[in-house]
Amino acid sequence: MTSLTVGANGLAWWTAQRRTFGNIEGKIVMEKRNQASGTESKQLLDRVASARSRLCDKLIHLNIESLDISEYNQRYLESKIAGINDMLQLYGRLLYLSLNNSPVSPENFVLVDYGGGSGLISFLALEMGVGTVIYNDIYDVSCADVRRLSKVLGLTLDHVVCGDVDELILYLGENSIFINSITSYDVLEHIYDVESHFKKLASLSGSQFRIVYGSGANIANLLYVHSVRKRQIEVEYKDREKRPGQKGRDSLQAYLGARKKMISSYAPNLSSEQVEQLACSTRGLIQRDIEKCVDEYRRQGRITYHPGHPTNTCDPYTGNWCEHLLDFGWLEQILENEGFSVKILAGRYNTSKSLLKKSVKLVFNAAIQILGRWGMFAAPYYIVYAEFFAEKAAGSNRCSAAHETSR
Repeated sequence: MTSLTVGANGLAWWTAQRRTFGNIEGKIVMEKRNQASGTESKQLLDRVASARSRLCDKLIHLNIESLDISEYNQRYLESKIAGINDMLQLYGRLLYLSLNNSPVSPENFVLVDYGGGSGLISFLALEMGVGTVIYNDIYDVSCADVRRLSKVLGLTLDHVVCGDVDELILYLGENSIFINSITSYDVLEHIYDVESHFKKLASLSGSQFRIVYGSGANIANLLYVHSVRKRQIEVEYKDREKRPGQKGRDSLQAYLGARKKMISSYAPNLSSEQVEQLACSTRGLIQRDIEKCVDEYRRQGRITYHPGHPTNTCDPYTGNWCEHLLDFGWLEQILENEGFSVKILAGRYNTSKSLLKKSVKLVFNAAIQILGRWGMFAAPYYIVYAEFFAEKAAGSNRCSAAHETSR
């Protein structure tokens, strides 16, 4: 009896020791992984900083007027270079988030610069040594200019895709390219149909990638909202004069006036009062959707669409929103519906100004970090950080379909 008791106690002791050593071993492994991750993150930060310095030097020595690029991009580049340290600091953060903790090395990484504009995000990524960079923009003038600029900077862009998300997806499919990240800044707030945009990205077969979209149209920052609503009201009701270097796609007509013109032309039998009513009620729609509303009005005497915000408005010819103020909860929901895991992150102030301004911005950045999501009220921009796993999304969709079938 005694020997059995001792044996049982010994076994229990030995089991407890194994469990203890197992826990310690597990903690050591986790600590090593965290240390390795921390080292890799530090190396990536150093890579970003070095690339920023090199690209900054190249850009400030450019003779922009001698470049064979459009007046629009000459003006645009001039404005960027005037605050180049701040710009590259911001773009560097977006690229850091795009690559950090990725199982793919920078040399094998495939990054899309969506709505790339002047191409600075693409050029910074290339300067960092990112293996494959795909520049994508809807404006054909910018696509041509970026090709020329890449040669001047000695940063060759092998992939330039002119078009919107549909053309991008088609290009990726035709060339059997699987992306690791799609990155942008100040593009999300101009996308006409945001929900459709993310749905199309989720259709990329076999892809495991992340979205890093930065946007200055921060609906939580009340000072910004106050200023941008004034601008939205102005473009809605006032015609504008063409300025030197203005983008060729931008409409100069007041958006309300443009919608009235569209409706009158599409349905000349409507009275001026009906045209006025429909023009006001279709704020935020592109021409094809405005015409659908007109058809609905003819059939039913009313339309079901109503603007969801008091001042948000878009160019009815192109669908380009004027700094679209997007609800964060809605953004998270539509991304999750498509199988993305998503976080909305608060942006930080760039700290390359004078000592006094730098000190103030550092205080703001510390407050933003401490407050977490509440820090969005003081943030200069926000970042949509979302990850997509095709297999996980497919499983989620199958579960949703099964649930709907069983109801």
